[in-house]
Amino acid sequence: MYKIPVLLLAYKRTKNIKIILKILKDLDVVKLYVSIDGPKNTKSDILQNKKLKKIFNNLNWKHKIKKNYLNKNHGCRDAVSNAINWFFNNEKMGIILEDDCLPNKSFFNFCKKNLIYFKNNKKIGCITGNNFQKDSLKEYEYYFSKYPHCWGWATWRRSWKNYDRDIKFWRSFRLSQSWKNFFNESTQYRYWTKIFNNCYANKLDSWAFPWTLCLWRKNLLTITPAVNLVMNKGFGSSATHTISKNDNMFYQYYELNKNLKRPKKIKVDNKMDDYVFNYHFKGKNYLWPYRLFYLISFFFKDPYNFIKKIKKKIND
Repeated sequence: MYKIPVLLLAYKRTKNIKIILKILKDLDVVKLYVSIDGPKNTKSDILQNKKLKKIFNNLNWKHKIKKNYLNKNHGCRDAVSNAINWFFNNEKMGIILEDDCLPNKSFFNFCKKNLIYFKNNKKIGCITGNNFQKDSLKEYEYYFSKYPHCWGWATWRRSWKNYDRDIKFWRSFRLSQSWKNFFNESTQYRYWTKIFNNCYANKLDSWAFPWTLCLWRKNLLTITPAVNLVMNKGFGSSATHTISKNDNMFYQYYELNKNLKRPKKIKVDNKMDDYVFNYHFKGKNYLWPYRLFYLISFFFKDPYNFIKKIKKKIND
């Protein structure tokens, strides 16, 4: 039996959900929470949402499943925020998975071990199952990062209490010396200031960016595994945000070597984080004048999705 509670966030990916449920069933998850956002007002969404609920309603599960079905579409930020609030109103720690994230066995072992080991350590904010480095770590089981990647992750109620979906503190925090000194170079500072300005102005429908900022405000670190443990399948034309070939980041997952040691010091690895910023977030692509070169390159490489993305921005 696997006794760490798991929250599964779903919307309309029925194929992926069936795969994830098989993984969780094989693991014999005792406490499973399921939250499904309501459909948008389209025939396709309504049909897919009904199919998804039917899967859970007809599920032959050994243990009781707690369900939270939303009648209307709340969008990414509110649906996920409310679901995690609901989860941690009932549990002190747990794992959060979305319907496009496929974890391996190592992910669950990694989360369980570190949720228990760090449960009272107030320097640690969460645990991610993602590693976006070019090479795996050779000596240590994980490193400490400022980036709380959320393609399969875990945390505690004590950490989630810091979450503010509206980041109401941002206007004052962005003027503070703490924010100005948070990054080791100006490109990162400019990129993240732009991101959080957009979140604050409700131009980004994201719960993950506010979560990141809430952790940073409290200087809380993320435990990041030596290799990637979760594969994200949520890319392509059917995705809500990542629809283009340029967005496609199919990171393979690997089993974690059991012989690796814990790092001796709890300290951010800036070299690792710089790599993530440059090659995962690709922060320069969103800043002038690099933005112009990125858009020109995007258009010539993938004109169909370039136009699709422009139309989506206009409609939004």
